[in-house]
Amino acid sequence: MAQRLATNYAKAYFTVSEEELNQFVSLFTNEHISVDVKVCDNGDRDVILTDKSGEIQLSFLRSGNRYSCDSSYLIQDRQLANAMRKAMKTFRGYGIVHRIYDGFTVVYHYDQGSVVSIHEMSGDEETSIFENNSANVAGELESLFQQDGGEREIESLYQETDRWLDLRNWARSNAPGKLSAIDSRLAALSKRLFELEV
Repeated sequence: MAQRLATNYAKAYFTVSEEELNQFVSLFTNEHISVDVKVCDNGDRDVILTDKSGEIQLSFLRSGNRYSCDSSYLIQDRQLANAMRKAMKTFRGYGIVHRIYDGFTVVYHYDQGSVVSIHEMSGDEETSIFENNSANVAGELESLFQQDGGEREIESLYQETDRWLDLRNWARSNAPGKLSAIDSRLAALSKRLFELEV
């Protein structure tokens, strides 16, 4: 059997709640992989995974009560590659993963944690190994059915509006010159909320 040289996550996308983010970190800890989590001032989280070949930093950007990570990275350590595969499945990730061998590469496409296609690339030739068209259709229908991007944006806009209203109350006494800019931002938020809720 050919030995894998590296695993290249050409694209990897996760979206998780705070609880799931903690579970994500625990998954790697349980696999005996060194994990460091840095909390940024704005609430974003940097998850740093360390293996024998160095560090991989995954930046989870906070939006409301969700965190999303869109990144790419190369893994040379097999243990970390296996843990990342488990994470992709457990946290229903999307991705394009290149498993690199001497002389050829096997490309996996993930949709909500499931492998939907596998291709082998050797030189200029590409051979289809596996296609799961029914999973693609089912996944697209499920995604459309559960699409809640608008609701998440509304929730985020409400939270931002609350912050600007608090700032306006403070500015009335402490920085009246800023009221015009604050009111302008509140008007833009109100307009966007109206558009989304129609």
